[in-house]
This record gives sequence, structure tokens and C-alpha cells, in this order.
Amino acid sequence: MLFIGSICAIIASGFVYRNFRESCSFIIDRFLCEIKYMLLAVKEITYDWIYMKNNKNDCSAQTGRIAIVTGGSRGIGFEVVKMFLELDMEVIIGLFTKYSSLLFVSEIYYCNIFYNLRYIFFSACRTPSFGEKAILQIRESGISTGQAKVYKLDNASLESVRQFAANIKKDYTQIHILVNNAGVMFCPYEETVDGFEQQWAVNYLSHFLLTALLLPLLKAGGLPQQSSRIVNVTSCAHLLGTINFNDINNKKKFITGYAYAQSKLAQETFSKKLQDLLTEKQFHVQTYSVHPGVVLTELFSYTYVWKLKLLFEHFFKTPRQGAISVAYAAVNKAVENHGGVYISNCRPSKTHPDALNLSIQQKLLELSLQQVQLNDFFQHVQ
Repeated sequence: MLFIGSICAIIASGFVYRNFRESCSFIIDRFLCEIKYMLLAVKEITYDWIYMKNNKNDCSAQTGRIAIVTGGSRGIGFEVVKMFLELDMEVIIGLFTKYSSLLFVSEIYYCNIFYNLRYIFFSACRTPSFGEKAILQIRESGISTGQAKVYKLDNASLESVRQFAANIKKDYTQIHILVNNAGVMFCPYEETVDGFEQQWAVNYLSHFLLTALLLPLLKAGGLPQQSSRIVNVTSCAHLLGTINFNDINNKKKFITGYAYAQSKLAQETFSKKLQDLLTEKQFHVQTYSVHPGVVLTELFSYTYVWKLKLLFEHFFKTPRQGAISVAYAAVNKAVENHGGVYISNCRPSKTHPDALNLSIQQKLLELSLQQVQLNDFFQHVQ
């Protein structure tokens, strides 16, 4: 019995030691992730200050063109809506509220350094009533131009994406702008109804599917002298990303900062691939990706950045400033026929080398098609 007990003790000690090593490894990796985000934030804040003079969008009204934007009731999305209305757009606003308890209400992009026309603008949302309240708030601010509508969209559900696209196709025969803006950031691990990690599904995969479904309308709206535009609102966080093709949910070792960076790198990588595909097809459609900058929003509420917001607001961009580059990519003539570019402060910026890797681009395309159950990205285009 003493011998058997000794053997069991040795085995148990081995398990404890292994779990201790695994726990230490996880803590170290998470700490390194936080350090990387902190350094990236410092760098991007510095760039924002240096290139702030370029952060402007001088553009006349775009009468007659139609735009769709996912997200748009708060933060950067809300300011994009206001800018489009100022250009006499017709706007559809909504609020993605699935994660409202964590203030993940629209894709608000920044580097979290502490980690704890007459456009018809569709700002698609999960709860239309919140979008209607946003419209009222904009009107009360004194903006009287443009029109607004609300369409329901839950980016955490691929079926909701399909239904949204079907509703748009019933009501419209062409669109000219698609701004993929809605999203979530630094969430605890959770899978969507389709079985995907929520940041991957909401930030990237839902927009991949939406773009494919609405491509026929974008193609119809594009002209040789003025292409339709797809604008993917990304983040500087993509620079920290790696796409884990062997475990796309990162379930085996989930660190939310890396999961967020992966979703943004996927978005950036597909932006490059999509532009090549559109060029090959000779469609008059251009795609752009935009980093709005390091923006102080309510998404910091559960960090001490928010508790010290009176200090940080002197260094971070406002949501209004963050929205300028998004609007610039959507409407400005300066980037016409310059699709595929990664924009920050209304200027081309350096992107992650993986986003330029043709092998990774193709592998991501094939995986994404499989996940959204499409045979070909262009199968809905006649």
C-alpha cells in the first residue's frame, strides 16, 4: 500500500507541476500581450499627433448615392452617421446590443493599453429602437439635412446577416458604399449561435458574408468614373495578430487581446485579397481598410483608463476625429481607384506583412467560404 501510495503521489505531483507550468505560461503570454498593446498604443498615439494635420475630409455632397453602414449608434459609428447626414445622406441607424452589458455596442477602435451624394446610409443594428433614438439625438444637435432609416442586423448571427441582406435586396437595386463597422472587442470567451468565437464572428466573418451577399448591388452601383466602395473599419491591433488556422476560435489557449487582433488581421488580409479579386473581375468596386486611431470611448469603462479619462482625453482622439478617416475612405475623390490601401489619419499606412502574403490570403478565403457555407465569393453575382 505504501508503494502504491508513493506512485500515486508522484503522479499527482506531476499533474500539479504540469498545471503550474501551463498556468505560468498563460500568465506570461497574457502579460506579454498587454505589454505589446501598451507599446502599440504609445506608437499609434504618437502617429496620431504627428499626422493629425492630414486627418480631414474635404468633400462635397454626394447626392444620389446609397450607403450601408453596420453599427452607428455610438462612438465612431455615430460620428460617421453625423458626417454622412451633413453630406445630405439618407441614413439607416441601428445599435448592435448583444453585448450591451460590456458596452460592446458598435465597433469602436482603439488600442486598449490596460486590457482588464444623397446617400441612403444603412446603419444596421440588432435593436432598431436605439437607432431611432440616435437619429433623434442627431436632429436635436442641429443637423437637419439627409434622411434616416433603421434596419435590423445582429452580426453575431449569420442567419441575421442573410436576412438583412435579403431585406436590402428587396428594397434596393444598387448601393454605392458599404462600411463594415460593427463589432466587439476584448470579450470573454463565448461562441456565437454558429459556433464561432464572438470576436471572429462579429468583427470579421459576418462582414465577409455580408459583403458577398451585397456584392451584386455594389457591382450595380459602380461606374467607371466613380466606383462603389467597401470600407472595412479595422484597428491598429491587427499589427499584433496571427491567424491561427489550426484553432480559429483559440479555444485551447484563449487570450482575448490576441483573439481581437486575429479578427482584425483577418479583416485586413481579406481587404487585400478582395481588391485583387474585384480587379480580376473588372468590377467598378474598390475596397479600403481604415484604422480610425486611438479613440477614447466608453469601451474603456471597465479599465482605469476610463477612471482617468480626464487625463487621457488630452492624448486620445475623440470619436469625431476617429470617424474622419472612415468618411474619407467612403467618399473622398483622393482615394478613387486606390483600392486595397490601409488608411490611418487619411493617409496610406504600413500594414501587417501577413496581410500581403498571397498564401495566407488564399487560405483565409477558403476557410471563410467554408464557414459561411458559400461555394464561391461571387456566386450571388449574376
